[in-house]
Amino acid sequence: MAGEYSSVPAADLDDISGQIFVPGATEDNTLDESVSVTLMRDMKAVGGKFYHVLIPRDGTSLLNDWDLWGPLILCTVLAILLQGHGDGSNDGGPQFAQVFVIVWLGAGVVTLNSTLLDGKLSFFQSICVLGYCILPLVIAAVLVKLISLFWFEEGDSLR
Repeated sequence: MAGEYSSVPAADLDDISGQIFVPGATEDNTLDESVSVTLMRDMKAVGGKFYHVLIPRDGTSLLNDWDLWGPLILCTVLAILLQGHGDGSNDGGPQFAQVFVIVWLGAGVVTLNSTLLDGKLSFFQSICVLGYCILPLVIAAVLVKLISLFWFEEGDSLR
């Protein structure tokens, strides 16, 4: 029964060779490159998207090149900056989780809404765009943290 489906003898299977061609795919083989080259390529792509968020230009070519590195980095930095003080009673864990849940669940709801309205974005494209859009919030949080560290003395508040 096992040999019933095979029309090629087992000895001839070693001679089968060929190439896989995927239309539209680049010919760069990233499996053989080092980790540092891969990280630098990804960080340059994330930096380019940061630039597009801060100085918008038209063009939808970035939508086809989505990634989740930038949104993950931005969400992590924002969650760390918004953590509470380490006074022992509150370790900041709930705030960290709340930022992640609000950002990612909110992006998921907006993506679902776009999909239901026959939007042309995929789920991950929408998550990528919405994740990069929190860059101004992260910049503002960094500025507020720096001002509060260097401007105010211990015990002062912004009131």
